[in-house]
Amino acid sequence: MTANLKGDITKQRILSCAAELFAEKGFTETTIRELAKAADLKNPASLYFYFPTKHAILEHMLEDYTINTDYFKKQNIPEMLAKNSTTAGIVACYQTVFPEDRFEYYFKVLCVLLQEQLRNPIVRKYMSESIILRSERNTETVFSTLIKLGVIREDTDTDYWIKIVSSVIYAFAARSMLGIGDNAPDFTGKGMAEMLEYTYDMMLEKCGIAGAV
Repeated sequence: MTANLKGDITKQRILSCAAELFAEKGFTETTIRELAKAADLKNPASLYFYFPTKHAILEHMLEDYTINTDYFKKQNIPEMLAKNSTTAGIVACYQTVFPEDRFEYYFKVLCVLLQEQLRNPIVRKYMSESIILRSERNTETVFSTLIKLGVIREDTDTDYWIKIVSSVIYAFAARSMLGIGDNAPDFTGKGMAEMLEYTYDMMLEKCGIAGAV
C-alpha cells in the first residue's frame, strides 16, 4: 500500500469517526483526543497531520456534501418511476440521494450541519442555499415525473406537497440529531422511509389518478 493511499484511508476513517461523534455527542463537546482514539490513532497529535483544526474537519464535511450534491441528478428518476410509480417506488428514488455504501456517513454529516447551523454562519448559509433547496428540487423532479406519467393529476398543487415532503425530511433529520423518543438516533434512513411512505400514500390517495398506479 502506497503512502498516499494509506493517508487517504486514514483521512476517511477520521472523517467517518468525526461524523459519528459530532452527530451523537456534538461538535463542540467532542475532543481531539476522543476523535483520535475513535480513529485508532496512537498519538492524538498525529490527527493534525490530516486536519489542522477541528473546524477543518467540519469544512471538509461540507466539501464532501457539496461533491455529493449531484448524485441524485445522475439517477434516472423518470425510468425508475416508470417501472414502479407506487409509494415504494417513489421512496426508492429518495434512497438514491446518497450512495448506498456512504448513506450513514452523509446522513450523520447532515445531522452535524443541522446542529452547527445555529452557531456557525457558514454552515447556516450552506443549509439554506444548498441542502434545503436541493431537497426541494429533488422532490420537484419526482412530482413533475409523476404528472408526466399520469400518476397524479395535472392540477395537483405540487408546491404544497413539495413543502410537506421537504418538511418531513428536515424534521426526521432533526429528530435523528436530537435523539428524540425512546430509541437511539436513527442514521440508517429507515425511519425517514417510513415517514415518506405515509406522506406519499396520503398524496396518491388525494391526488392520484384512478388506475394509474
